[in-house]
Amino acid sequence: MSQSDETWNEVGEGFKKLGSMFKQHYESQAGKEDSKAVSDEEVKDAIRTIGENLKTAFATVGDAAKDPEVQSEAKQTAKSFFDALGATFADLGDEISKWREKGKSEEQPSPAEEPPAETTEPHDGE
Repeated sequence: MSQSDETWNEVGEGFKKLGSMFKQHYESQAGKEDSKAVSDEEVKDAIRTIGENLKTAFATVGDAAKDPEVQSEAKQTAKSFFDALGATFADLGDEISKWREKGKSEEQPSPAEEPPAETTEPHDGE
């Protein structure tokens, strides 16, 4: 596995961990209540519920962002992300260098540099 693959895996793992942390914060604020099904008659209640859930979600993001553990994980994930970008660009640079070197070694001499072609004329009985 290349270094860029490894660093992108770290980024993915970091985002998974952050997602879990945000989920835990949300569940603790929401009181782990199950959302109830909304019938057609309860449209107004559903809209109010959605509004309250949005408020809770935004409050959760704010609270989670203040959590030192979440901040630490976010910093580590950001570092992993930038490390992955750096490794990817380094790999890309290596591939471009290889491609350029391959192109130079396969260059054909220009027509002015080529030796004159030998012509063979038929010889009479020799």
